[in-house]
Amino acid sequence: MANFTKDQIIFRGEGRYRLVRVQDDVAYLENTVTGELSNHSEADLLEEYLRGYLRTVNSKQYQRPPSYSVVKDALEAATSSVKLGDFETRRRVNYLVMLDRLGALDGSRYALRRAIQSVAVELNDIKPPHETTIYRWRRRYRLAKFDVRALLDGTNRRGGKGESRLEPAVEGIVLEKIETAFLNSKRGTAEDVYNAVFLEIQRLNTTRIESEWLKVPGLRTIQRRIQGIDAFERAVARYGEREARRRFADQFCARKVTRILEIVEIDHTPMDVMYTDAEGRVIDRPNFTVVLDRLSRCVLGFCISSAGHGVHAVFEALRHSMMPKSYLRERFPELLLEWPCHGWPERLLMDNGREFHARAVVDALTNLGVVCEYAASRDPNDKPYVERFLRTFNYAFVHKLPGTTLAKVHQRIGFKSEDEACITFEQLNQMVHVWITSVYHLRPHKGLHGRAPLDVWKESAAAYPPLLKCNADDLSIEFGEFAESAVQHYGIDLNTFRYASPELLTLRAMLPAKQKVQVKAPYENAGLIWVWDPFDNKYITAYNTDERYNNLTVEQAKALRRGYKTSDVHQRTRANGEEWIRERANEAMQSKKLATRKQGARQAQTTSKSANRPWPPAPDVQVANLPRTLTPDSDELSDFEAESINIEVKHENQ
Repeated sequence: MANFTKDQIIFRGEGRYRLVRVQDDVAYLENTVTGELSNHSEADLLEEYLRGYLRTVNSKQYQRPPSYSVVKDALEAATSSVKLGDFETRRRVNYLVMLDRLGALDGSRYALRRAIQSVAVELNDIKPPHETTIYRWRRRYRLAKFDVRALLDGTNRRGGKGESRLEPAVEGIVLEKIETAFLNSKRGTAEDVYNAVFLEIQRLNTTRIESEWLKVPGLRTIQRRIQGIDAFERAVARYGEREARRRFADQFCARKVTRILEIVEIDHTPMDVMYTDAEGRVIDRPNFTVVLDRLSRCVLGFCISSAGHGVHAVFEALRHSMMPKSYLRERFPELLLEWPCHGWPERLLMDNGREFHARAVVDALTNLGVVCEYAASRDPNDKPYVERFLRTFNYAFVHKLPGTTLAKVHQRIGFKSEDEACITFEQLNQMVHVWITSVYHLRPHKGLHGRAPLDVWKESAAAYPPLLKCNADDLSIEFGEFAESAVQHYGIDLNTFRYASPELLTLRAMLPAKQKVQVKAPYENAGLIWVWDPFDNKYITAYNTDERYNNLTVEQAKALRRGYKTSDVHQRTRANGEEWIRERANEAMQSKKLATRKQGARQAQTTSKSANRPWPPAPDVQVANLPRTLTPDSDELSDFEAESINIEVKHENQ
């Protein structure tokens, strides 16, 4: 291939490639980032070069070599490239070209003077240049190696432009009166400023001798000073910053990005639809948390939750966005869904909700190497893409489902959302997957110049492939509640529960007295916590001393503890924690009151977590196997606890 050479670096879109070899008009390219090899025909590469998709240099700027040796040819070729509006530059070029044609540049000064007069008549120039000026132009042009840019007019760069010629005292008075008489007034004019400046200078001149009197500037000078004030600054001074931002809203655009995962936005919204249980009873209107990539507009992950939009929803949406969507084939085998969007973001842009400012979120993202950024208050242009997506999500998808509540109350005339609801939570989760992967990601996007978000993602991913920066188990640890607690002789007290393990006792013996340790507690399992070991730089596991709370969320475990205190003995002995929570949640969701059904869905922790990823069960830990110092305060188990454990062991053996 004569068009390219071996080991040449070329650019295709955002990707950087190296030409490995050429054989039979087929070029083998290597991605310099991923090392992926691809073969392309010479005709295809030349077509990409003509379209501008393939480039030999990454920058669009180039150097023009000085290839002219003759003054006439160089000037005539460069005359067409000079800006037409620059009259002085064209005038210089015309004089040099016409004088070179007459041969007067190499003759005597007298002959040059005569030639300049004839050229001036032809160009209709009233004031022709002196022969010394012509010699200076030609010398400057030759020193620049025949670059026509040496003849460009530079009068706008002369000294004094933009600098005040007034005395410093007068200049200070003018600026002060512009601030007080013009900017701070709703209807101030230049004449008001001029009168204020005149009176102030007259007052100062009464204290000076006549030789040191200050000169009053003219009205035109005041008008030029006012015209030089920025339009935005003038609007801020007269109408306030908020009104000025509204008037100049198109100037405050969102920050631009050049690659995927450079800035990722996250936000919540209530879904405008009611879902039901398997028997058709309306349960709740869930919350939707979404993570969106700013460059490609692709959805990285989401979380549908009836348990609120707190920290647990933020963590679940982030985990869904960072991890590959390998569960799609197993969960939805009948649907051919493609969702390659995942990876670690560089910066996460959030609003100022308290769940985003939680210490657990900040600590987890810091440990994962993600920069936390917060959108400015009352500034919609700082986080616009996820806000616009949520509107599209509700208006283009959710509002077309049965049981929709629409966006406004006055739009719900003539029907009740509860009567039309028929979609279960599992069906709703599946529909969201299908709409995102098969509709939204493949639909031409106006903000992407008519391209589909998935195409933009794949193109940028070829140049900047997404990375998995830590293990999945480490991600589960980081996405937990953060706390600092002291290690007691019986373990750690957290969320009104006690956690213990032999490794924790060993760590307590090595720590100073009353030294606190950092703890990560998973929201979805109150049966264990992770404690940071500062000596080995790793997390050690501590288990709940009461195994009835294994595989229950912290909220469910607390509700179970309250239920144990109020329920009868027979109910406590026949039901373990999971069964008790399930019974209570089912009873609540069968209630005739919508508020009670919502409370039951929240207590049952109805989220898309179970559908979007498998959650491994917590390891079984028997209270009897723990050291005596790790058991609760009483030395012996109560009759109720012993009976409960015996019943559960018999149930497992059967």
